[in-house]
Amino acid sequence: MSSEASSIDLSAHNPLIGLDLPRLEKEMEDYQKWLDERTDEAYRIAEKARSQNKDLQPHVEIPRASDLAGRTEKLLIQYLGEYKVADDIRKMLEIHDRETTSIIMAQSVAKGFREEGFDLVTAIDAGLRVGLAILTEAVLVAPLEGISEVRLLNNIDGSQFVSVHFAGPIRAAGGTAQALAVLIADMIRRELNIGRYHPTDPEVERVKEEFGLYRGNLQYRPSPTEIEDIVRACPIMVNGESTERIECAGYGRVRNIDEARIRGGVLLVIGEGLCLKAPKIQKHTERLNVAGWEFISKFANKGKEKDESQEKKLFKSRRIKPITKFMNDIIAGRPVFGSPQEAGGFRLRYGRSRPSGLAAASVNPACMLAMDDFITIGTQMKIERPGKACAITPCDDSEGPWVVLKDGRFIRLDDMKSYSEISSEVKCVWDNGELVVGFGEFMENNKNLVPAGYGFDWWASDLIEEIDSEESVEEFCKIMEIDRKDCPEGVPGNMDSKTNDSDVSFGHRRKWHRFLQKQSLSWLQAKQISQRFKTSLPPPHNPWFLDLPIEWVPTFIDIIESSVIEDSKDIYIGQHSDNFIAYPIPEKKHLRIIGGAKNWSEKLMDEIPPENLTEDMLSNCPGIDFTPEPYIFSDDSDNWTLIQHGIAKGSALMLGLAHHHEGDDLIITSGWSAVLEAFGFNVDGDKIINIANAKEIFSNKIKQLKDAKVILEEENHRISELEKIRATKRIAAETDARQKGKSIAETDNIGKTAANNVIDEGPKNKDKYLAAQIHQDDYLVDGILPVIRKISALRWEHSAPIRVGSRMGRPEKSAPRIMNPMAHILFPIEMNGGNQRLMSIAAEKKDIRTQLGKRMCKVCGKSSPFITCHHRKLDHNGHELIGEICGGRTEFESELGQNRRRRGELMTVPIDSALEDARIKLGIDRLPKTIKCMKKIASKDQTPEPLEKGILRAKYDLPVFRDGTVRFDMSDVPTTHFTPREVEVSWKALVNLGYTHDYEGNELKSDDQMLELFPQDFIVAKNAADYFVRTAQFIDELLVRFYGLKPYYNVVSADDLIGHLICALAPHTSGGVLSRIIGWADCSGGYAHPLFHASKRRNCDGDEDAIMLLMDGLLNFSRNILPANRGGQMDAPLVLTTRLNPTEVDKEALNVDSAWFYERDFYEMTLSQPHPKVCYDRMDFVERRLGSVAAVRGYGYTHDCHSISSGPALSAYKTLDTMIDKMEGQLELGLRLRGVDVRKVASSVIRSHFLPDLRGNLNAFARQKVRCLKCGHSYRRMPLSGKCIQTRKAAGKGLSSVGVSRSEGDLCAGNLALTVSEGAVRKYIKVTQHVMEKYGVDIYTKQNVEWLANSTDSLFMNDRAKQMSLSDFL
Repeated sequence: MSSEASSIDLSAHNPLIGLDLPRLEKEMEDYQKWLDERTDEAYRIAEKARSQNKDLQPHVEIPRASDLAGRTEKLLIQYLGEYKVADDIRKMLEIHDRETTSIIMAQSVAKGFREEGFDLVTAIDAGLRVGLAILTEAVLVAPLEGISEVRLLNNIDGSQFVSVHFAGPIRAAGGTAQALAVLIADMIRRELNIGRYHPTDPEVERVKEEFGLYRGNLQYRPSPTEIEDIVRACPIMVNGESTERIECAGYGRVRNIDEARIRGGVLLVIGEGLCLKAPKIQKHTERLNVAGWEFISKFANKGKEKDESQEKKLFKSRRIKPITKFMNDIIAGRPVFGSPQEAGGFRLRYGRSRPSGLAAASVNPACMLAMDDFITIGTQMKIERPGKACAITPCDDSEGPWVVLKDGRFIRLDDMKSYSEISSEVKCVWDNGELVVGFGEFMENNKNLVPAGYGFDWWASDLIEEIDSEESVEEFCKIMEIDRKDCPEGVPGNMDSKTNDSDVSFGHRRKWHRFLQKQSLSWLQAKQISQRFKTSLPPPHNPWFLDLPIEWVPTFIDIIESSVIEDSKDIYIGQHSDNFIAYPIPEKKHLRIIGGAKNWSEKLMDEIPPENLTEDMLSNCPGIDFTPEPYIFSDDSDNWTLIQHGIAKGSALMLGLAHHHEGDDLIITSGWSAVLEAFGFNVDGDKIINIANAKEIFSNKIKQLKDAKVILEEENHRISELEKIRATKRIAAETDARQKGKSIAETDNIGKTAANNVIDEGPKNKDKYLAAQIHQDDYLVDGILPVIRKISALRWEHSAPIRVGSRMGRPEKSAPRIMNPMAHILFPIEMNGGNQRLMSIAAEKKDIRTQLGKRMCKVCGKSSPFITCHHRKLDHNGHELIGEICGGRTEFESELGQNRRRRGELMTVPIDSALEDARIKLGIDRLPKTIKCMKKIASKDQTPEPLEKGILRAKYDLPVFRDGTVRFDMSDVPTTHFTPREVEVSWKALVNLGYTHDYEGNELKSDDQMLELFPQDFIVAKNAADYFVRTAQFIDELLVRFYGLKPYYNVVSADDLIGHLICALAPHTSGGVLSRIIGWADCSGGYAHPLFHASKRRNCDGDEDAIMLLMDGLLNFSRNILPANRGGQMDAPLVLTTRLNPTEVDKEALNVDSAWFYERDFYEMTLSQPHPKVCYDRMDFVERRLGSVAAVRGYGYTHDCHSISSGPALSAYKTLDTMIDKMEGQLELGLRLRGVDVRKVASSVIRSHFLPDLRGNLNAFARQKVRCLKCGHSYRRMPLSGKCIQTRKAAGKGLSSVGVSRSEGDLCAGNLALTVSEGAVRKYIKVTQHVMEKYGVDIYTKQNVEWLANSTDSLFMNDRAKQMSLSDFL
């Protein structure tokens, strides 16, 4: 059955078929009940502890919320106060979508505030923040800090308008929410009858100037005309606070704008919001009939006119354009794995493996090894399509890399053990293997589908449609030589079963599909099934015909005809271990190409391809003599394959035919039968018979393509000459217009008109030109396959139509969250603790002076910087009682001043006695040797946390984060299923946690049964186990010694942590998500459900997030200790989501695939490259399951893996020590990968990484400060004395102990040192020169490097004085 003639059933697929909904609902109810009960218990204990008044607040400061409405109310408590919004939000969400709800609620809250007597500004501010919170799922910091303030300002005519001041954290909201925030503000304005904004010319020009000066990253930079259109038409003033150092010189002082510095928030909202997300805004403005927003349609319709004009063309290419964006800014040490659509790169395979989805993609673990360990689980990989990046996870069902070994063998390796065994023999990674990417990723990224390769997935989908009766099942079993009882039950293609039970029928199809995927076919079996069931041929009987140049085919046909068929024999017996498996498995007979490997040498594979290949090189190719013809429609890059391998071996490599050498002969062990069939040969015994005269057919096709090329070249030449004439006319007309004093816009229009007046008469023969375009396009898209379809009666589909270019992004991460510099306690000691900020050094001074908030004790009335009064009680003689303190609660006597951000003032702190009292209170014998503090704390109140907490953290060597919690960061990786064995937890322990049945509904009785992950369970990276054991022990000791309560965790080993609750948090959010530890993964990723990652407002494209033990957050987190600067509330658990609702998470999660397999019509539809929405009703993904428990449970996966921990332990980027080692590894791998041009990579690394770094270091050296080695003070300019001139603070007692100078003029006089060294400037010069010498770069890059190196030499060396030795004169 050919793909063109296939009929596609477009009836909707029901994603709930095959699901045991009652069981899933019961399991989820029990699960939620379990979480609620354990959470209640944790909160009860924490509330009891904090009620003792020993913390900044006498209550737990992480409020719980079960849904979006609750989160919104609790996140914005400081703005809403007692005003309740949760119930109204819930009601609105039942009727409307989230965007509409945000607009309605914003108007309602603003109106409600006005009715309660609040002023206009407060009402608008509250309404706007509520609307933005709903848009951002109430987990982002944007509603809190993305809007700094709202003002009511006056237009020139005196009318009022709304000015919304955006700040940098608005970036976290994303472009859509940024733009909708402006629309929400306008809707509030209308509700409250406030006028619209009428900008002045300077206000418009100011925004233009800011866009021109801004050096940050913007996804879209509007033109000056577009900026003017938006600013003048927008009814709200998009304003903001200054975020950059650069000042506007032309329009720095403008009314309604506070400062001259660039406002980053304004540029984000206009560029990435209003411009880039205009189509989404237009949808809402048109639906709500909002007047005054017509300007947005100009941006929404941008590009559509171009698309319409392209559709009118007679010829529309089927070619898929390469996407090169991922190749920008290649970083040194992070390799390129494949150029855009380059043969040899990763082959696209549709599907979602068990540990993937939500932007994660999967490869065979052997592929990770083939990439020299540069990628492993959690490593970010920048990819060509469908998205920008993905996190890598393992998938053993996908094909591994194809490699060429030292001895010439060409094999595929699908497991890590086999690859490790021969890794030292690999000379070339010819094909990277398969990259498994789901349909949902194309849907999410709004990218058209690309043609699927015909593999076992498609083959199985074909067969479950064609095997539609018991007779056909028997025929299949007969061909495959298997017993019927070895096959799954039922008939997969019979949907009208006698039971009429669609769930049972779907179950049969699912099991059959999985069974068929695992089959291995001989050539005869593949051919017979193709003839009987109308399938194409699965691997290895489906060569990569698209890679083979048509110019090679006639000679290759001659080679095949003269080849010999022989019985196979294993000549490598004993060379490998019993565990070694190479694929494909050899056929019973092999094809011997006599002389096909003559003069072949492995050394050629170590050479870098020269920039220009000469005829002499091509004349000395190994193997059979062959002189290639000039390529018709492709470049001559394939000639390097000829030079290295010759025509016979080169063709076998191009087609993906496994082979080895035997003397001078080439022995093809697999796939050769399919090649014979494709090229018109038949086999009679061991004799090859030519039955189709394929050589003549291909020769005619080559002549046809050559004729087409001539026609296309003639037309291209004609168009080139036409453009020259048009350019001449345009320049003449523009010159004349300028002389007449026309404006720039008028001059441009006159030039365009003059150019357009030169008539394009079109091709000489339009029909021939159209035919030539079609011939070229067909060849570039399908290669030689259309000719093969004419020669052979079998059905043929492409096996590798698409390669996905890729490179390494960020390495994976699994490490404790450590502030820079590291601290155990949030307590400031300035420089009293030395450079390492040690509490022990500060304690030696008895009393220290540091900046803290001054509080007053409610019991004794004395001032104290601590939460509880530190003053010691006195005995009857007036002597202090060691270990007995007042302990009264302290409070601030007055509110913070209006113009002050922080309360701190210099105070004397008796740190020695306070530490001793804390030690006695804790009941420990001695203090830890190392307790690291902070120089300063940046909170509003500047009140430190209790010393006891820092002492206990130091005891367990735990770093504290700025919010008082102990965290561990892990790369985000998804999974929906796991086995007890791979998470290192017994099945009996999991039964107690609710995992009573496996994914098929069978009772859990084994460590090897597959379980579906509950949506809020977390599989933690194994290297975090000891860290969290110590954290749990710290919490228990804190509860016992500090709070006087019973221990909570009672943890001795990692196993004891299973089932305990944690809080997960993304750095750009302000809301944590409740989770539960369910196991350990031996990798650097934190495995969780895709919906769970989405609930943190994250996807799995290589980012990392933090987790903390829940009790740690409940006891130690406080809003009062967060930094008071902009962004201080980011990365803090201001609210805890306790229940995951798929309708309230980021919409990207709704595109996660949940199917067990893709139907046949999906694969057939991909051939026409449709938009994913065309297949919407035929696919099974989360969005189509909303409204039932199936949205969170009952997921399927198309591909499996042996273990979610399969892969290298760490990326090579992290294990290689120096940048030279990383760079050498990057380029050596690039040289070994067929899909990479190592010369281009070397040039790109130098241009995008080394040269900018070198320029930046030279600039930094010239602008650096000098620093005192004694006191640490920095100077912008060197003091004239050459020594530090800071007043020295004497040590000792009396006034000197509080910082008073011993005598006037007593200076530090410490030596001064540069902060940027010569070594820092020169660090990349040697490695850059080494790369240029070894790999070669283009002349422009080479001259750039030489110029900068000379500039560096000139800076550090005296040009006039040159040191010479005696040898220079000899």
